Amino acid sequence: MAAHRFSRRWLLVAAGAAGLVGASAVTLPAAAIGPVDPAALRDRILGSDPPYVGLAESTGRLGLPQIPQLESMIALLTGTTRVRAYVAGAQRWRADEINPAGERDTYHLGGVEFVWDFGANQLTSVLGQAPVRLLRAGDMLPPDLARRLLQLAPTDTVTALPPRRIAGRTGAGLRLTPADPDTLIGPIDVWADPVTALPLRVEVSARTGAPLLTTEFLEISDGPPAEAALVPPRPVGAGIVTSNAADLGGALRVLNPPPPPDRLAGRDRRPNPEGTVDLPGVGVYGSGLAGFVLIPANRDIAERAIDGATVAGGVAIAVSAPLRAARVATPLLSVAARSRGRSGELLVGSVAPEVLEQAVLELPVRRRP
Repeated sequence: MAAHRFSRRWLLVAAGAAGLVGASAVTLPAAAIGPVDPAALRDRILGSDPPYVGLAESTGRLGLPQIPQLESMIALLTGTTRVRAYVAGAQRWRADEINPAGERDTYHLGGVEFVWDFGANQLTSVLGQAPVRLLRAGDMLPPDLARRLLQLAPTDTVTALPPRRIAGRTGAGLRLTPADPDTLIGPIDVWADPVTALPLRVEVSARTGAPLLTTEFLEISDGPPAEAALVPPRPVGAGIVTSNAADLGGALRVLNPPPPPDRLAGRDRRPNPEGTVDLPGVGVYGSGLAGFVLIPANRDIAERAIDGATVAGGVAIAVSAPLRAARVATPLLSVAARSRGRSGELLVGSVAPEVLEQAVLELPVRRRP
């Protein structure tokens, strides 16, 4: 039963562009560094994965309404989060979300992830990969966030920024200006160690205004962590359960969702990444920084999402009864929901809310037999 509860939290996900974060950097004078080619720095950031141990803090001010089953993701995008990272490489790392109640630690060892929940005294092993998943605290680490965003816009213009002092180091800066007119995301600023190309700070702004999402290291040291730091705990008396990505497909099939359309709102559905488990009814649409995801939901979640959007100043979408639908937008992220019979859908993405409204109107209407 514990594994089943854990799996259901992973059924609702954010779009590829919803990994974003706002805080204030240390305003010490930056040490002098030589001229930096921003395009070369971007290539180095994307091509390097140096080992490190560090403590980072992210802050978001998106103003999202509470949506059932997305509470943990919304907390990451609307509050302050501290994460301690132990990174030996792309396939061997650990990220600890630190909060007043304790910790929630994620370990990635080869193809298996382990989640240690201190408060619940439970270790969960997660086997396999789904094409989409819930946003988590480790995604807010400066290296992870910087690489994800830079990968989504590999040919967009980058310009140099003045160096900045971060965690006792001087970071070389670049600004990526998104070219896609459909994305809500504006300038993306990254500062990285000029020697290792490890991103130290990331700021994400809307098309106008100050940064709304920021993450930066407070402490950082080079080199791999101690081996003991990468071993998941197995204390006496702790619950130990296993969850498989394939289980998510079974949980979604209970909702009897129709297949995701090949095209929505003028955007093609992306193929699932190789090696991932197909999830019924789930589709990712668009490319680059202007993408969105379609996720099946039960009626209760869809109805509560619609009500939450309405309370937060959202707009009702004109659909035929007994269908209900609404959308709501922040400067960086839009959310839409539709209720139909015993089930419904959520759509989340870094696109204008009108795009998600059009997608809702194009969704097929199919009731459970």
